[in-house]
Amino acid sequence: MHGGRVAGELLLGVALCLAGVLLLIGTSSITVSPAYARVGPRVFPFLVAVGLIAVGVVYAVESSRGRRQIDEKPATVLPVVVICAAMILDAFLFDRLGFILSSTLLFALVAAGFGSRHYFLNIVIGLVLSGIAYVVFVYGLGLNLPGGILAGWS
Repeated sequence: MHGGRVAGELLLGVALCLAGVLLLIGTSSITVSPAYARVGPRVFPFLVAVGLIAVGVVYAVESSRGRRQIDEKPATVLPVVVICAAMILDAFLFDRLGFILSSTLLFALVAAGFGSRHYFLNIVIGLVLSGIAYVVFVYGLGLNLPGGILAGWS
């Protein structure tokens, strides 16, 4: 049982590294206009890719050494299903509801998937964080994000 778990954790580390490499390849294909002096559209995907690779390497090394504590509680698939459903729902509602509302819903559902039962508080926190992110991206960085049903308020 322990060997199968270690193999699965090692496989997860390798998968994270592979996802990071694929993101690096995708990031390199992003065209950058000369108007971007320093921070362009490649910076954040590049940082995420490097982070994925780093976490994957650390996770693979630690799991192969067997240093992680084995959690003996029975695993449940429900949190994974809730979080995946939240991401898929966000992709479908992003243009319809707009960045702020779809990101608020995403935050609240992911928090619930991680076990938070403070639903109203999660919605409020998600609304505040997505509102700040919207203002920074749209007005600070000049990016176009869908306003959705709140488009007339900006």
